[in-house]
Amino acid sequence: MSLLRTVKSAAIASLVTVALAGGAQAADNACRSAARHLANLVSHAWPSWNPNTPGSARDMVSMLSRKSSPGLVAGTARFKLAEYSRPAFTKFVKRLPRPFTPSGELLKALDELQGEVTFFNLPGTDLVAANNIGGTANCNSTVFFSLRGAHANLVPAPRGWLDDVGGSCGLARSFASVDGLPVIIDDSLDSGPSLASTLTLTPWGNGKWRTPCAARFVFAPHFDMAKTLNDWPALDNWEANACGSAGCGEFQRAALELVKQTQQDRIGVEDHLLAAMTAAQREQYQRLKRAADRPDLTDATADGDDAGKPKTAARLTDTNPLLLPMVADNRVWLASVGHFTIGWRVFADWKVTVEAAEADKTREIARFAIGMTQGPMAGVSVK
Repeated sequence: MSLLRTVKSAAIASLVTVALAGGAQAADNACRSAARHLANLVSHAWPSWNPNTPGSARDMVSMLSRKSSPGLVAGTARFKLAEYSRPAFTKFVKRLPRPFTPSGELLKALDELQGEVTFFNLPGTDLVAANNIGGTANCNSTVFFSLRGAHANLVPAPRGWLDDVGGSCGLARSFASVDGLPVIIDDSLDSGPSLASTLTLTPWGNGKWRTPCAARFVFAPHFDMAKTLNDWPALDNWEANACGSAGCGEFQRAALELVKQTQQDRIGVEDHLLAAMTAAQREQYQRLKRAADRPDLTDATADGDDAGKPKTAARLTDTNPLLLPMVADNRVWLASVGHFTIGWRVFADWKVTVEAAEADKTREIARFAIGMTQGPMAGVSVK
């Protein structure tokens, strides 16, 4: 090969590399621009602007679709099969106003879906998403295919999904167009205690899935003594509280205050409470802790958040709670605070128990459920 030809080949390869890099950068910029627009829509539509009102109980895209949201076009459901099977699917698509013939590869992929399957269009494309939500973890299973004329062919899922085991569980998946960019939107807003949500956008462009981007939202808490996600007393078979002749109102208000302070400052909450108590009350509290003979999580280290000694409020659970002093009815009680759990699931709602001294032990006299949901939006970031 001559020197001139070698130089020319190298120059062409360099131009191709620059063009590909420029195309990828443009796609990344388009995704982040769409994520910023979506974050702006959510910020303006979010119903809670003060701690006394809760946020939305719906996923964010559903919330936006019920309002006027410029630049957002939600994918519509083309059809739904209550119980997917290959015969039911092939029979149904033949009766559509515009029937199509699915490829063998597509039929094989759809055979992996079970139960109810909804078929959505991806606005601005010829793609259809067959989505199924199943299992106790609400896992999404999605198969994509293109509709060109009377033929339907399988389209590979985004590359990042292949190695992300469990990554499609516990989220709301939508298909939409944001500022003209076709995207899959995965909303991680859930019932957990993190008070955060991430909208992950996976764009489609030039015949393939592009690198995803995300808008992350952080919320301040909204507390409620009357409303919780689940009916915890019924689920746990709680017996009647024994708060005394004055009733449980003061104890419940004290429980709410403990939850608020723990949420605000998990590490320093015990010190703050002890500082407001008399020496005699502090000594009484220490006697209660010794009598309870339970793990003490108050010395959680600042550089660790393991299950044994969680340093954040989100990691405290009803099976591994934080012990704190409660002053109510002119007495000191031993309280425990932690998030409700069912199996592996951790919920945002708080469980507070109250214990009194009994001989050389402690005895539980009351339990309270304090609801916690997303309140005012505290921060938004796009990456």
